[in-house]
Amino acid sequence: MSAPDPNPAGASHGRAQRSIALSAAILMLGSVLSRVLGLVREQLAAGYFGAGDDIAAFTIADNLQTLLFDLMVSGALQAALIPVLAQLVIPESLDRSELRRVGGALVTWVILGTGVLAIVGMLFAPQVVAGLVWFSGDEAARGAEARELTIRLVRIVLPAAALLGLGTALQAMLHALGAVTAPALATAVRNLSIIVAMVLLADAIGVESMAWGTLAGAGLIVVLQLWPLARHNALPVPNLDLWHPAMRRMAILYIPVFAGLLVNSLAVVVDRGLAWGAGELAVGAMRYATTLVQLVLGLIAAAMSLASLPMLSRHFSAGDERAYASTLARVLGMVTVLILPATAGLAVLARPIVTLIFGHGAMGDDGIDAITIALLGYLPGTLAAAYDQVLIFAFYARHNTRTPVLVGVLAVLVYFAVAFSLVGPLGMPGLVIANSVQFIAHALVMWWAIRQTGVQPFGAEFTHSLRGAVVSTIAMSVVVGVVYLGLTRLGGIATGLDASIVAQIAQVSIPAFIGGVVYGLLLRWAGVRELADLLHVARSRIGR
Repeated sequence: MSAPDPNPAGASHGRAQRSIALSAAILMLGSVLSRVLGLVREQLAAGYFGAGDDIAAFTIADNLQTLLFDLMVSGALQAALIPVLAQLVIPESLDRSELRRVGGALVTWVILGTGVLAIVGMLFAPQVVAGLVWFSGDEAARGAEARELTIRLVRIVLPAAALLGLGTALQAMLHALGAVTAPALATAVRNLSIIVAMVLLADAIGVESMAWGTLAGAGLIVVLQLWPLARHNALPVPNLDLWHPAMRRMAILYIPVFAGLLVNSLAVVVDRGLAWGAGELAVGAMRYATTLVQLVLGLIAAAMSLASLPMLSRHFSAGDERAYASTLARVLGMVTVLILPATAGLAVLARPIVTLIFGHGAMGDDGIDAITIALLGYLPGTLAAAYDQVLIFAFYARHNTRTPVLVGVLAVLVYFAVAFSLVGPLGMPGLVIANSVQFIAHALVMWWAIRQTGVQPFGAEFTHSLRGAVVSTIAMSVVVGVVYLGLTRLGGIATGLDASIVAQIAQVSIPAFIGGVVYGLLLRWAGVRELADLLHVARSRIGR
């Protein structure tokens, strides 16, 4: 007979931490695939359409369907859907009847609400587009032809918002069940659809190929979630029980988030409207730079935050504040050891990375310069946003959606103040700086707010991890810079658009690899425990 576990609570907590790390690893791998395909998508877009009017028109149309999707469903995923649906899953039980019923009501609401709004947007597309670009003085900025193209693209992509909403509701059910693989692949499928559409149709119909690929990708996301839901006996049963207690809890949690998203949506509209008139390359450069920073955030902050949300929700519901704080501290530590070197590496190698990824086809030196400037301006905000996303989810797990909303409104006001002050004298860089200031302000206030709840995740262990990561990142940045200069100055490797693709790859991969090795060795020397956790998860996944 085996001896009883002398510390069952500690063993359970350890399994929970490993479960979060494993789910995060799956989400991170899915995010890696998605972001890599996203880079390929943007590479093709840059090669086919450059950074001028065509890509600006698609960006405005794509932003519109994204805003509709975010307002109706996406913003509710972490704030309301997963925390509530997770409570309907009975551990060690195959009974999914309540989850199926609530999921069916959720699906019905999403299809009706988002579908109607998408139809209205299609019918009034000219008026909607005029409102989106109003801040730039539309005609003077780009002309009627670009506006007409934007209207056509809006009418193609808006139905995708309804399909994305349905897919997100299904993903929330899978997250509640702990089945994260299909949700992790959703964005990758969408990006792959856009890539295929561009390759097949770009020469024939131009930038409209991206719009049709967006619509097809949204439909594929829905299909992808159905099989795992069927395997878990959790396919939703459509119904009109919109007054179910779980639906009411979702609504109560989401109403403050919706209000905050409305304010944030206004900020996005202003940002794109000002960019529309800030120069021919502004919208495209900001789009491509955003792809790079979203790559970092998607691989690190989003995966960690989403994987930890169900566990944080359960700790809070059980009244176990100690386990809640410990889990939050571990997640923040993992984010720290990953986000610091990622942003530093992007800063040091900004231009060679931009040249390698986007410097082909229709993209010229002016476009590369504009993207590089935008990327450097976004990076401080990217660093802050990584921590900010974790702290937002920490409040969602406590069923507190009001605090992040109020902080978000404050941060948007900060953005408006900085953007309108700097866009005149600086143009596009002023908008990028305003975006970073917005994220930094949001993160600082959220850090203060979480401490006011009595949760203290920033203890001695987190401080130790932070110190080790900062020192290691500084050393890594110096090494990366020295290796890059050695290759280009002493080694004679050509730089810029004139360099061969092999030379461009060498300028990025060799400094990045050597810097990564140096960073890992320094973390191990400093005894940063998050490195061991991440390596353990990586080994376990490779073993499987």
